Amino acid sequence: MLTFWVLLLEFCLLLIPDLWAQTTEKHRVLIVENPASVVGYEANFSIVKAMFQSALKTYTQKSSSREAWSSFFHISSKDVVGIKINASGGTIMSTRKALVNAIVESLMEAGVPSQHIIVWDKYEDDLYNANYLPLTEDSRYLVKSVIPQTGFDPKVFYVNEILGKLIWGDMLFQGLKPSPFEKKQASDSEDNVAKLYEKGVPVSSLERRVSNKSFYAKIVTQLCSKIINVPVFCDNPNIGLNGCLASLALGMVDNTRRFQGEGVWGDPAIAEILDQPIVRKKVILHVMDALIAGYAGGPQFSPEYAVVTGSIYLSTDPVAIDSIVLPQMDAWRISARIPPLSPYSHYIQTAEEYGLGIADSRKIQVIRNSFPP
Repeated sequence: MLTFWVLLLEFCLLLIPDLWAQTTEKHRVLIVENPASVVGYEANFSIVKAMFQSALKTYTQKSSSREAWSSFFHISSKDVVGIKINASGGTIMSTRKALVNAIVESLMEAGVPSQHIIVWDKYEDDLYNANYLPLTEDSRYLVKSVIPQTGFDPKVFYVNEILGKLIWGDMLFQGLKPSPFEKKQASDSEDNVAKLYEKGVPVSSLERRVSNKSFYAKIVTQLCSKIINVPVFCDNPNIGLNGCLASLALGMVDNTRRFQGEGVWGDPAIAEILDQPIVRKKVILHVMDALIAGYAGGPQFSPEYAVVTGSIYLSTDPVAIDSIVLPQMDAWRISARIPPLSPYSHYIQTAEEYGLGIADSRKIQVIRNSFPP
């Protein structure tokens, strides 16, 4: 009997290091702040560049940008680096060019050629509205949209039982780009199409164009070997927080409107889209642009709901960043007598369940640096 208890004790002692590692592991999020980085809703490039360089070196504990990119993130001159931005917020609430340029210059200092750097988002119109297109003569990177430039990969897709009506830009859609009036008509009727289809109600051949597949962008599957995600701290009425997880997931696949809005709110689709080997392998860093935060009226700019924080959030864990900023957004909304977004952002907890990061604040190490110190 004694031998049994001795063996049991030895077994438990072997487990202690693993259990200790699980309970003490911290996922780091670095926040760097400088109130002078934004003046009159304009970001100051020189200050933002210094903030990003400081954040990158502090987070990776490296002495230079070159060492951070090469040693910590294993980027080389052969890599094609995609910088995924959020261009849906117009000139003010889209990912600020100052931050993008800071990241680009840092990558170039690490030896990545400018022709190997692609700044991208899903819609070409958004890139024009955010002033990323047309490219200027002195541009130091490429800018590409998924629709209609690079398109989707027919061999790589995500399947969800929810049927979505296909629209122009979705890979399986057949037809011409609609006029603004046709877009409005389609928007008014699209909610009923999938229900009619499922019930077997006769509908026109145009309305039968529904699908349960979402195809991944070729930028993700074919063009880029590494991806840096640079979302904006803002809300979206269809998914709650439009942060690291939602902006990236919904920006890399088609047929996404079926995942948004009442009763769905992106859950679990956002987590499942990101829980793919090709995405996990290529996405190396998340840099949230919180220089100006929008807590309502998003993703467009609403000055009455905007807060100039002068902040950048940096982490390899998108779940941790979203988990940190969501309570702050809710606090601003409650103060303005607007319902909080937490009930509509459950996909963050689902992402943790899928192993995409940590949502438990007790396991997140927040490093807050004011810059300059």
